[in-house]
Amino acid sequence: MRVVVSLRARSDILSIHSYLAERSLVAADRMLVRFSQRFDELREFPFLGPDRSELHTSLEADRIVIVRVVDSRMDIEPEMLK
Repeated sequence: MRVVVSLRARSDILSIHSYLAERSLVAADRMLVRFSQRFDELREFPFLGPDRSELHTSLEADRIVIVRVVDSRMDIEPEMLK
């Protein structure tokens, strides 16, 4: 399965990295590695994460699209409208 990271998701990841880098560059870089590992896991096991198909009506079966990267404590629906 192919994993595609949208421009918005890349922007989210860079924002998270910048935020963490102000406190610890090592932690920020470690977070990038963890994201990469997680995307590899999704490529290998595409049903690993929770089903969020209600957020997007035209899903494609041949690839996983990372649309956003948001903190799980956030209300996801309003974030998806941004």
